Amino acid sequence: MGSRAKKKVRTKPENEGEDRISGLPDELIHKIYSFLDAKEAVQASVLSKRWKLIWTTLPCLGFGRYDSLPFDDISRYTMFIRHVLSNRNHDSHLSELKMYVPEKLTVKQSVSRKRFRGCVIDKFIQYAISHNVQELNIYCSMNYRRKPIQLSTFSSNSMKKLTLDMLLDEDFALDLPALTTLHLKKPYRYNRNVPESLFTFLPALRTLSLDSSDLSEMSFSLRNLTTLHLDHCSLPRRVWDLPSLLSLHLDHINLPENMSEMFSSLVNLKHLTLYLGSGSTERDHSISCPLLLNLDIRTDFHDRSNGKIVVSAPQLCNFSSFGIFSIMVEALELENVDIKLKGWFKYVGNVDKKKYYQRFTSMLSGLRSAKNLSFHLESIEALSEIINIQASVSSTFINLKYLKLPKEYKESSLSGALKSYLLGDCPRATIVTSMAQNNRIHQTRAVSVAAENLVLQVPLADPTKELGDCQYINKTVTVDTVNMGLQEQHVMENSLVDANGANQTDPLVGGVSNDPVSSSKGNRDFGLWQGHEVNSDFVCLLDRIMHKYPKTFEHFTTKYKKLCTMNLNMLCTSLNDFTKISMTEVSSEMIVEYRDVFACLQNQGFDVSWLVNRLNYIEHLRFSKPFVIAKIR
Repeated sequence: MGSRAKKKVRTKPENEGEDRISGLPDELIHKIYSFLDAKEAVQASVLSKRWKLIWTTLPCLGFGRYDSLPFDDISRYTMFIRHVLSNRNHDSHLSELKMYVPEKLTVKQSVSRKRFRGCVIDKFIQYAISHNVQELNIYCSMNYRRKPIQLSTFSSNSMKKLTLDMLLDEDFALDLPALTTLHLKKPYRYNRNVPESLFTFLPALRTLSLDSSDLSEMSFSLRNLTTLHLDHCSLPRRVWDLPSLLSLHLDHINLPENMSEMFSSLVNLKHLTLYLGSGSTERDHSISCPLLLNLDIRTDFHDRSNGKIVVSAPQLCNFSSFGIFSIMVEALELENVDIKLKGWFKYVGNVDKKKYYQRFTSMLSGLRSAKNLSFHLESIEALSEIINIQASVSSTFINLKYLKLPKEYKESSLSGALKSYLLGDCPRATIVTSMAQNNRIHQTRAVSVAAENLVLQVPLADPTKELGDCQYINKTVTVDTVNMGLQEQHVMENSLVDANGANQTDPLVGGVSNDPVSSSKGNRDFGLWQGHEVNSDFVCLLDRIMHKYPKTFEHFTTKYKKLCTMNLNMLCTSLNDFTKISMTEVSSEMIVEYRDVFACLQNQGFDVSWLVNRLNYIEHLRFSKPFVIAKIR
């Protein structure tokens, strides 16, 4: 028995019982605490001597719902907030404050509740201002039968983000010169217009989100605004003055009669999401945005309007839809189309189904220029039923390269008639199985290895940069293969990068190089790049390579111009072929062949070590082999 006891002592881990968390630096402990409510943070102080006062130095404080408190404990709730704020270490930086006003505090009129509304919230805000808080969030569950909270003038030189979910007094004013993000939810009663003066002293405002607001009388002149989100709002009757706007999200909105004028004034808009309210498409509407890249339109299930939406957006790359509506898209190269009908036909009777089916095929005909078409399960099942009923439906798509089916749907389930409808005019199109990720539209070009393996994201703090703005090359996902600090989730089989958001682009992403000799639009067969005549599809791809990997061309010289052109075209063709491969298709023989191709390019003077590194990484993922630093012959 003694020997067994000794044996157990020997095998006991050396660090058992050690408080390793308390040894972490304050910054890391603060990060852990940022996921806790203030009440939980204070309670955690008893767990360790090291943590006893850590809550007094937290840079982020949040006071949660506390719905478990009895109604007569309002005073304790107020005292707790005051206790935490008054006992903080005031020498420590406070960057974020959050408070939720519980429903129990608003059940009926009482002296304590009035005191809480009139004093505590106002003092909470003043505390945030006096301590140079950069982000303030206040969520109040008061309904419209209550009087608005009367707050003093909101003035701060440090605040950058502000969220207020409460009724505001009509004299409420904001003076926040550093504010970049503002979210107001139900700020006024339904019969009260949002005053334009509210935004007068917000010169740095870039992102604005308004919920349940009447904007009908506003002129909406915010010249520096880049992102606008309106939810359940009545839109302004006047044309907007938002020249810098890049992203617009309209949720549960009834489109005004002057919608075409409204959108035509948004000359720099790149990302547009429309969640149309019932009856929004009773009349025809037009959307004309010269720089629009991403368009997402969703309709209400109950909307049976017959109006058509005509989209004129020559740069449009990605279109996604939820629901059935009549649309015509005029775009030079509509790269990706994603069709969703989840739950749409669940409550539709057989009589109405035929009508919706006709509208569905009409909708698809308006998207005939799509190159990559993605169906979700219910949408492909509905289309299959339509084709079986209406066998005479002619083929729609003229540029299709890839047809993506949901993983639950077998390719063998595609009838001959359905294949003919989808692929009849595009016999070379490839059918692939998509990997569903949270049922969201992924705003990327569907180029298998290019989007999934070759292309990786840069830090999210920076605008998204592109490698290529050309045929076959991902338009919204980024490349950084020089830095091999890679994350596996970005290169898993058939994965796509989620853009929610909405992806941003830098000024270099225009589709045409700023170099006057690097692009030719007059002829679709060739273009000029650095004085060399190349395939027109390769001009902007070469610009992207030059921008991201200038070493590629450092030793590329030849006195024979035709040979130079041939080699440049060979580089781009090889890269395009490389990006078309699906991870499941990669074989050891293919790896060897591409090593030979890249070796040949190296012999022609191209430094393609970044491609070789990517090939090594793909081999590592596919076959679980260690990296091999290949020698280029």
